[in-house]
Amino acid sequence: MFIVTYRYKLPPDKIREYIAIEQEATQIYLEHGCQGVEIYRDSEDPRYWMEINKFSDQEHYDGVIAKVEEDPRIAPLFEELKGLLEKGEMPEKAAYLRML
Repeated sequence: MFIVTYRYKLPPDKIREYIAIEQEATQIYLEHGCQGVEIYRDSEDPRYWMEINKFSDQEHYDGVIAKVEEDPRIAPLFEELKGLLEKGEMPEKAAYLRML
């Protein structure tokens, strides 16, 4: 298992818009082969959100992302997402391999 996480900081008044964007983006990722997308809100600070995208391995991730990036629906969604983030904030990305 290979996962990629994104962490976002969102103003509370932008949450509904964020969820709508994530629903559309998740559908695109799944259509192109992502094995799953999970969205979590920080239990202590509700401005922080984490997205987890699941893939079988790095090669699978690379293939899915290549297809997603070619999909004309994704760029406008990413621009919308960037517009929702707290001023000066950008998504934090990390990747992990399952070891156990």
